[in-house]
Amino acid sequence: MDAQWIFGFVGGYVAAAVTVFLLYLPFLVLFVVLLLGAGILELMALPFLILFRRSRGRGKPDPSSGGSWLLD
Repeated sequence: MDAQWIFGFVGGYVAAAVTVFLLYLPFLVLFVVLLLGAGILELMALPFLILFRRSRGRGKPDPSSGGSWLLD
C-alpha cells in the first residue's frame, strides 16, 4: 500500500461521514426547532401557571410534602 491508497481510504471515510451527517441533518434541525419551540411555549405559559397556582392558594409548597411541587 502506498500513500495514494491511504489517502483514498481516508477520503472515502470522510465522504461517508459527511454523507451520513447530511442524511440526518433535517432530523437534527427538526429536533432542535421542536426543542426551541417547547422552551418558548413553556416560557410563555409560565406566568399563567404561577398565577393559577397562586389563585388556588398554592403559592408556596406545603412543608409536609418536602418542598416538592409534584405532590400537590
